[in-house]
Amino acid sequence: MLYTNQTASELDGYRCTSSGIFEAQTSIWMKINFVFTFPLIFITFYTSIFAYRRLKYRNVYSSGTQFILYAVLFNANLNQLVYCVIRIRHLFQIINYSSDPCLIEFHSTECFYDNSLYMFSNYFATWLVCSLTFDRFLAFYARKLYVEQEKSKRIAMMLVAGAILFTLIGHALIYFGVNRAGYVPSCQYPPHLALNGFAIMTNLKIMFTIANCVVIVVLLFLIIRKDRIIRQSVYDTNTRYSSYENVLTTKSVLIIAVAQLFFSCLSSVAVTIVRTFEAGMSEYTYHILTQYVTGLLYGNLSIPILIYLKTTQCVQLRHRRISKMTKQPDVLESRMLSLKNMWEKE
Repeated sequence: MLYTNQTASELDGYRCTSSGIFEAQTSIWMKINFVFTFPLIFITFYTSIFAYRRLKYRNVYSSGTQFILYAVLFNANLNQLVYCVIRIRHLFQIINYSSDPCLIEFHSTECFYDNSLYMFSNYFATWLVCSLTFDRFLAFYARKLYVEQEKSKRIAMMLVAGAILFTLIGHALIYFGVNRAGYVPSCQYPPHLALNGFAIMTNLKIMFTIANCVVIVVLLFLIIRKDRIIRQSVYDTNTRYSSYENVLTTKSVLIIAVAQLFFSCLSSVAVTIVRTFEAGMSEYTYHILTQYVTGLLYGNLSIPILIYLKTTQCVQLRHRRISKMTKQPDVLESRMLSLKNMWEKE
């Protein structure tokens, strides 16, 4: 099993893999996973082109929110690219050493760059989504900061910088001073001696994901309630439309955030559950499941699709609302005329 209390020299001594891991590596389920994974990765790359164009040429968000969405889209593709390289290396390793259990695994030092970049972009995805939520939170409570587009972008840049900082801290907690001893089935696995730090960061990731979801629900409730109050008590067309657009764009952004959080948390929760029941689970089952519960693979795929669809939806609803408002008589003017007529009758 992956979770051990052995020393670095002991781990390096186990050159040949166990029968359970070897069987998993060469199984039909692993081959199906390769066939299943690569199309999802390339669909992510393809749809990201359309999402980028939609964000750039039909943007409906503030420049700050747009900047964070660019960062989210870039990181999704970076993570998919690194994961693609990891799986290609994994595939060639299996093809070349399918009959040799002593050569089919990677030494952890061989995975230094792949694993480090994969883990960094993995945790960075979570913090970027937190930045996206906080951006919408600030747009609601400190709306004056978002009046100027440049100021909005500077705030977004600081939020992304904060996400990078938190990711680096988490990365250091997992890897700093850790000996990369031992062998792993694939480069997506952290080194054996980094597993305690990895478990801590996984639990923290789940906690922050839950907290972020709570903030999203509360924020949506507050924004929708405020919009309802404005529609009932304010008759200025610009104010009413501004409130409507704020609800529209915030809903879109938060749906993107929730999707990413869901898939990211799916992976973390699955890993935690699998680790909890690992003692009563065969190595074969454990390593097959690990390949299929890579939640960020699905989360990364959802990012460009949702950015494209939700931005397109915002544009369409925006046009409908503007068309509807321009065809209707001004509400404030009609109310004033009504009051004037009542006054004249008296």
